[in-house]
Amino acid sequence: MDSVACSLIIPVLAPYLRSLGASHFTIGSLVSLYFGLQLISSPVISYYGDVKSRAFILQITLLVCSTFYCILGTANVLPVIFLSRIVLGMFTHTQILCETILAEVVSPAEKLEIQRTLTFFGTVGIVTGPAIAGNMLELHHGFQYVCCIISIIFLINFAIVNLFLPNGPHTNKNEKDNKAVKSKTSSPDIKDEKHVESETSVKKTIENEIKRESLLKEIFNSVTGLVHINWLFYWDVFLLKFLFDFTHTIHLVNFAPVLRDVYSTPPRWIGYTVALQGLAIAISGFLTEWMNMFYKSDPNHTNRSLHGFGLLTFSFFCLSLAPNWTCVFVCLLPLSTSVCLLKTATLEIIKQRISLNKKGSVKGPGQYAFSAARLFAPVCTGLVYDMYGFQGTSLLKVVVAGIATALSYSLLLQQVQDKKKM
Repeated sequence: MDSVACSLIIPVLAPYLRSLGASHFTIGSLVSLYFGLQLISSPVISYYGDVKSRAFILQITLLVCSTFYCILGTANVLPVIFLSRIVLGMFTHTQILCETILAEVVSPAEKLEIQRTLTFFGTVGIVTGPAIAGNMLELHHGFQYVCCIISIIFLINFAIVNLFLPNGPHTNKNEKDNKAVKSKTSSPDIKDEKHVESETSVKKTIENEIKRESLLKEIFNSVTGLVHINWLFYWDVFLLKFLFDFTHTIHLVNFAPVLRDVYSTPPRWIGYTVALQGLAIAISGFLTEWMNMFYKSDPNHTNRSLHGFGLLTFSFFCLSLAPNWTCVFVCLLPLSTSVCLLKTATLEIIKQRISLNKKGSVKGPGQYAFSAARLFAPVCTGLVYDMYGFQGTSLLKVVVAGIATALSYSLLLQQVQDKKKM
């Protein structure tokens, strides 16, 4: 249901902002601000989930999101919309909290199967959400109805968490009561009991202080982590991942406005097209294992990267020349295939480079590249769209994807030369 709620807003927010007179740069800035706040607030939410209770924090975030989506639906001025999206950016962390709770209550043997089930239902939500939103947008006050539905979904999720995890907010209290009972039964002396409680209180204070310092360090690292990366060693694979996420984000941010402004697509069919794009990516994702059968002689994933970026460049070029909606839809098929191929290939290339360095994790350069792309791409594409229109953003995507293709070819040549030296 969270996937449905999040995907409902995708095809309707940008057209609604345009109807209020917002420029593409303003829309891009709002999207970048939302992603930036998610990046900074994520460790804060995780910290309070550890200190209080993840179920309790999840309930708070769901209530806040429900309230501010309701406010967003009633807003017809840009400052109120910006304020609503700022708060939503800070509190929309349902998936992170649910994954953490899942890891705590599910055994490792069951975790993989449950994750597959969640992925399936997430895909269903991503596909059905835009289709529903597109139909709703054709109604009078359609945007308000969509926001109202999203608000209700978050309230339903709150009720589910409250019913199935009723003791979530009281976890720490119960632990304290259990410890008090244990100390009472094991030590009849009241002074000893007070001494045990005092030691427990001091220990909790120290633990909270350590967690608070860890929180500040994590927030600082999430903002300044790019400075600490060994650029001489990672620059090429980092740039490859950044270029992929940059072009993909540009496409996603511009897709609904382009359908509306360039092809005069009705809101209903904008929703259907966004849904079909999500379905195509999901199907391509399920076929990833089948596609890997053709790359058995490509353990370094450089061939996959080269073919993926070549196909991505070709797809963007065809989209820039598409005369109608039918041609746009046809171009989405190879685009979805290249996206799924590159999601795996770019991460695997970074993972192999990290293994050569023998330290770090794939979440380092890979995650920073993804975060940096989501921060800069919406602002850049909004500025280019306002200055040069659809042709400008199309050229930007083709050029950036072309640079990534050239870089992939360079990595492939380097790999061949390394093999010859061996």
